[in-house]
Amino acid sequence: MPNFVDMDQRIFHFIFGLFLLIYLFVGFRIYPDYGVPVDEYSQTDLGRVNYERIIKGSLEIQTHFDRYYGPAFEVPLYIFSGLVNKQFGIEEVSARHLGNFLFFASSLIFFYLFLTNTLSHPGYGLLGTALLALSPRFFAESFYNTKDIAFMSATILVLYAASRFRKTTWLSLLFLAATTGFAIGIRAQGLLLLAVNAVVLLRDGQSKAFWYVILTLLVTFGLYPLFWNDTLKNIVGFWKTAVHPLGVPTLYLGNIYISPNIPWSYHFVWVAITSLLSVLVAAITGMIQFVARGKKDRLQLVMFLIVTGTFATSVFFHPRSYDGWRHIYYIYPPMIGFAMYALKVARRRVRVALLVFFFIDMICASWFMLKNHPNQYVYFNILAGGYRNAKANFDFDYWGMSQKQILEYLVQMRVPIGTHVFIDYEKPSPYTERVLITALRTKGMTLVDSVDDADVYVAINRDYYKAPSPEFDKIYAVSVGGADLSAVYSKL
Repeated sequence: MPNFVDMDQRIFHFIFGLFLLIYLFVGFRIYPDYGVPVDEYSQTDLGRVNYERIIKGSLEIQTHFDRYYGPAFEVPLYIFSGLVNKQFGIEEVSARHLGNFLFFASSLIFFYLFLTNTLSHPGYGLLGTALLALSPRFFAESFYNTKDIAFMSATILVLYAASRFRKTTWLSLLFLAATTGFAIGIRAQGLLLLAVNAVVLLRDGQSKAFWYVILTLLVTFGLYPLFWNDTLKNIVGFWKTAVHPLGVPTLYLGNIYISPNIPWSYHFVWVAITSLLSVLVAAITGMIQFVARGKKDRLQLVMFLIVTGTFATSVFFHPRSYDGWRHIYYIYPPMIGFAMYALKVARRRVRVALLVFFFIDMICASWFMLKNHPNQYVYFNILAGGYRNAKANFDFDYWGMSQKQILEYLVQMRVPIGTHVFIDYEKPSPYTERVLITALRTKGMTLVDSVDDADVYVAINRDYYKAPSPEFDKIYAVSVGGADLSAVYSKL
């Protein structure tokens, strides 16, 4: 890195430590600001039934609706949120958001170490970690997405473990197997991490790869209480669920699709329009350079196979695809790894240009996050053609996060007792059913089934693309870039 390589590396460690402290401070200040995603309560219940299987021997997990979802992170998060709620009085959902954020923030340490080890300089670790931490969608979802962000963090642990695997020792092999098993215990996509590392280890001998697979599967079994009874039946059920192609209605390029009938370009386009543009350009450049060079570094090969294997699976096997590219968020750390690789091997002038590109991108992303808090998850880059265009062509508020802001407005809004309210949302959202509607009824509002009978029209979540009839006036909206996520209309 220009003018950096001769600097004392302890300076970079200090800057990273300071950055992490500031990042944690910000997280502790804002974690209560985020709303409740559509699957918050079901994920909480998943943690509960697995916890009760471990502690009390309860077999409720065997018939639970979400029994095949990974419990490896949900169980400790359930314990953490319960303790925080009991000891500090923090509401359980907010406690979960804090726990999820702390896990992601902790993984940044391992990402910093991974990039430093891989590229032999902490400057790349510092810059790459900052690019990940300041990516708007990941920053916001690090508080409430306990599936995909947690799996991204687990992927980072796997990458770090792979970087520590320098020679054949049982300890390093067990560490790699433990992190991979943990990743599988969060999401089935961890099987790809297992396959990639096994293939790379085959270069060093069949024995390493064999024991790595066996140890990983043993760890996975231990982390899945579901498998402890009716093992074969539940493993088959897990596999069928993992490869099941059905998804929910998905808006893509202005049309509605349902898996497996998603265009092959789906993930390519979503990655292109929501990543930091500097990371996207540099990552593609780095991967091309990696292929063009003859010698294949083991860690770079692992990253390359993770990214290309994911896209190949997306194109040829049509896995479940909806809600943007959240199911493959885990490829972003390897993408940043290749972006840093491109920076390292670039000529001096290109290197300077890339650094400027990275810093401008991070400044713009930081400004976007400040301006649009707590709705950073609705981030699109310039390739999307603006936010109104993005809303017309892609799923927008698929988490339903803006419901919290809508609720806060409705609760303080002055309306006559008995006001009729129509709430337009795609499907019964637990937060809408448990909190929003309950609060409105407490205030004296009446929920109606038809907009024709309503005095107030509330448009939230995926369905919100068209305004109601002209007799309604928009009185409040949660907006990003001029595009409304949710809105309240009234004819009072």
